[in-house]
Amino acid sequence: MPVIVAALLTALARAADPADPVVVAWQVAEGCPGVEALHAGIRRSLGGLAVERRTPVRVGVVVVREAPQRFRLELQLDAGDGPSERVLTSDTCGAAVDTAAWLIAVAIDVRATDPAAPPSPEITVPEPPPGPDSARAPQNPDSPQPSPPPTPPPEPAPQPSPAPEGPAEPLPPPPAAKSPDTRDRALHLDLWAGGGLGLGVLPRPAPTAAFGLTLAGPRWEAELSGHYWALRRADFGDGRGGKFAHGHAAARGCGVWERGRVRVPLCGGLALGGVSGEGVGALIPRTARSLWLGLLVGAGLRVALHPRVGLLLRAEAVFGLRRPGFLLEPAPGVVFRPAVVGFSTFLGLAIRLR
Repeated sequence: MPVIVAALLTALARAADPADPVVVAWQVAEGCPGVEALHAGIRRSLGGLAVERRTPVRVGVVVVREAPQRFRLELQLDAGDGPSERVLTSDTCGAAVDTAAWLIAVAIDVRATDPAAPPSPEITVPEPPPGPDSARAPQNPDSPQPSPPPTPPPEPAPQPSPAPEGPAEPLPPPPAAKSPDTRDRALHLDLWAGGGLGLGVLPRPAPTAAFGLTLAGPRWEAELSGHYWALRRADFGDGRGGKFAHGHAAARGCGVWERGRVRVPLCGGLALGGVSGEGVGALIPRTARSLWLGLLVGAGLRVALHPRVGLLLRAEAVFGLRRPGFLLEPAPGVVFRPAVVGFSTFLGLAIRLR
C-alpha cells in the first residue's frame, strides 16, 4: 500500500518565489523520491528563466504503485485559470515524479524544456569548394597596379563544368517525446454491489440490495443500477394485513469532487419499478402489482482501498412521482400507499474493470 509522505499540506497564501509551486497534496508510494526531487526537477526544466508570474501554481501530486514496474501519476494543477488534472503511467516512480516536475514547470512558464528529451543534433553545412572562376582576394588599393596585358584573341568558350553538388539536406530533428495518452486513462468503468436500508416505499423499514455499473470521468459519473427492497408485512386490524415488496431500475448522473483517494459524487436520477402487495386474512387473498416512479437525489462517497477496489457509501432521498394504492376487501378505502418522500442508504464495494 502506498505510504503517505505528506498529505494535504496547509495551503499557502503566497510563495516566496513565483517559480516555486504551492504543493497542497503530496502522496507517493514507498521508496519514491521526496518532494525535494520535485522542486529540483522544476528548477532544471525552467533552466534559469526569468519567470513573469506574480502568483505561484498550486499543485497536488499522487503516485500509486499499480504493479511492481507500473506507477500511476495523478497530477492536479491550478495556474489561476481553474483546476485541471492529468493522469499518466510510468515504469518507475522517479520517472513519474520527473514527469510531474516538467508539467508543473510548463504551467509556470511555457518556455520550460523537458530535461529528459534528447537534444537535437547540430548539423553544420560545409562551405562549397572554390570554383575555377571564384573571385581573387582584393588587392591593396595603395599598391601600384600593373598595366593590363594585351587583349588575346577570343577563344572558344569552354564547356561549363558541372556545378558541384551542394551539401545534403539536414536531417529533421527527432520527434519530441510524447506524454502518454491521458484521454482513455481518465475514464473508468466500475462494477459495484452492496446492501442497505430503505424507508418510505414499503410500510416498514426494509433491507435493500443493489448492484450497478458506473462510467466515471475526472469530474462526472453516469450510472445504471438495479435495487430490491425486501418483503415487509403490515397489519390492518381484525386479523387482516398485507405483504409488500418493491424493486426498481435507476439511471443517475453525477457531478464529482475528487481529492487523492477520496471521490464525492452529487447525483440525481430517475427510478422506474413496481410495488407488489399480497393480502393476508382476506376471504380471497390476491396479489396485485402496480407501477411506481420516483425521483432520486443524493450524495455518495468512494474511498480507494486499492487501485482497483473501492468502498462505496451513499445516502439519497426518494421522491414518489407515481405511488400506487392498495385495497383490502371488504375494508373500504386504500389500506396502503407509498410515502411521498422516502430515504435509502447503501454500503458496498466497487471493482474497477478498466
